[in-house]
Amino acid sequence: MLMSREAICKDKFVDQFTDAILQHDQSRTADLFFRMVRREDRSVGDALSVVTAAEAPFVQVPNHINVRDGQITLINNDHTILGLRTSTVLTPYLPESHRLLPLLQSVWYVPAGLDIWNQLLGKYPGRYAMMKGMNVPLPDHGPVVWNEEQAPIIESGSVEERLHAHMIATMSGDVRRSYGLFLGLAADEAIRPKLRDQLLFLGLIDLQDTTMGRKARNTGHKALRARAVVDLADFIGWERSHGVFYTGVPDMAVGPLYYSLYDAACVVVTEAFPDAGKSLKQTNTGKLSPAEVEDLVRLLMEADGQTVWDTVTAHLRAGVSIRSLADTIQIGAAELILRTTVPRKFTEGQHPFDYCNTANYWMRGSDNPYQARILYLMASFVNDAARANKLFSSLIEQEFAGFDLAGHSDTKLLHDQDEAIMAFDIGRSTAVANAYLQSGADRTRLLETIAVTACKFQDDPHNQKISHSTFEEYQHNTTHLRDRLLLASVRLLAGWPKMPGDRECYARFTREWINN
Repeated sequence: MLMSREAICKDKFVDQFTDAILQHDQSRTADLFFRMVRREDRSVGDALSVVTAAEAPFVQVPNHINVRDGQITLINNDHTILGLRTSTVLTPYLPESHRLLPLLQSVWYVPAGLDIWNQLLGKYPGRYAMMKGMNVPLPDHGPVVWNEEQAPIIESGSVEERLHAHMIATMSGDVRRSYGLFLGLAADEAIRPKLRDQLLFLGLIDLQDTTMGRKARNTGHKALRARAVVDLADFIGWERSHGVFYTGVPDMAVGPLYYSLYDAACVVVTEAFPDAGKSLKQTNTGKLSPAEVEDLVRLLMEADGQTVWDTVTAHLRAGVSIRSLADTIQIGAAELILRTTVPRKFTEGQHPFDYCNTANYWMRGSDNPYQARILYLMASFVNDAARANKLFSSLIEQEFAGFDLAGHSDTKLLHDQDEAIMAFDIGRSTAVANAYLQSGADRTRLLETIAVTACKFQDDPHNQKISHSTFEEYQHNTTHLRDRLLLASVRLLAGWPKMPGDRECYARFTREWINN
């Protein structure tokens, strides 16, 4: 059975965390987490159960778009939960001495991620208000609770009927019913694998047709949010994850909701294959050749959307496996980052990459019969970003030629890697990573260096998240171009704009937390 919010809130630390985050005290919030784990000898799972219970009511939004001065504005609210998930999976890549650092960074961020809706209206302080150049004082009132707690809903009917009811409630934007039905299903341990699979599927199919010329963009965040929910529940234990569910599940039904692209993919696959593509994971076992991989990546960058979809269909008809195609599309997503030079534009490569990573993660761990359809969404997202930013040619080869790194030792290159990223030197950071990879040196040392550097930045979990998603795909990717995934990691870390004062948590870690 799931522990209720009331039961979890009996833990003495919930009130302490709640007070710290409502006072916008990032340092105290992180220190409480440190005390729980290091002084009280509580597990990280216990501490995350408490943190999420404290933050959950205050990170909701009523909608993902607003209107200001007659223009659509975008609101995303899931950075706290994305950071907490990332910190649990990034820790194995860090040296033992630094494995608490990503967790502390993620908890440090929580007070800055409350009530995004009012942050963007200049009525509440936090990261989003700061991004818009607003210095908002802490108001007398607390953040608005946009989605109230919901009791579990357990309806009659088969498991399949109950799961379908949850799916329809989510897709129709019925937040309370969707959340209540989820809690009712999650209470049954036997149902959780199917519920887990469905939540990821719901996130993946919620992807709009284009982000070109749009200010309201869902950027694949529903998929990232779904993965954060299920991964954290797996890590903490579903019984103690009520705060995780309250943080992430209601928002899966918050609008706007985008399903027309998935609808189009369904039409294509249904027309192309006798069983609407449902058996392709079992029947297709072929692998793209290196030349075919490179050609598909080229098409993703240069061709129109119809050509890309036709090519995916042709490969599936030829017996190419879903995994081979998905791994190649992931390389295309990395190429978006490798061809970007303007800092604020890195977001338009980063989001397709993370979306494709979540899709691949789902495909590797699921036998869902609709996986082939998600290939079309992955390809569309990457191709859309490439065309929107005119990323038609590779630049990094020219950049590499501008740096003489011959004769540098492995240790020197790793030192230069950290230094280049911290200096936001996009070209040099990529060139140094390439030199290290070309040297044939131990890749685990490179991953460790990148992970530590990523965790020096605060108040934007995307910095840590892109590191994990690139590492995860590098370890699973079956193409000959998988090194480009690691190049994308360092390039984005160096290029993505950073927030002011983004070293405070790391400074405190090195001063007080690392050896205590």
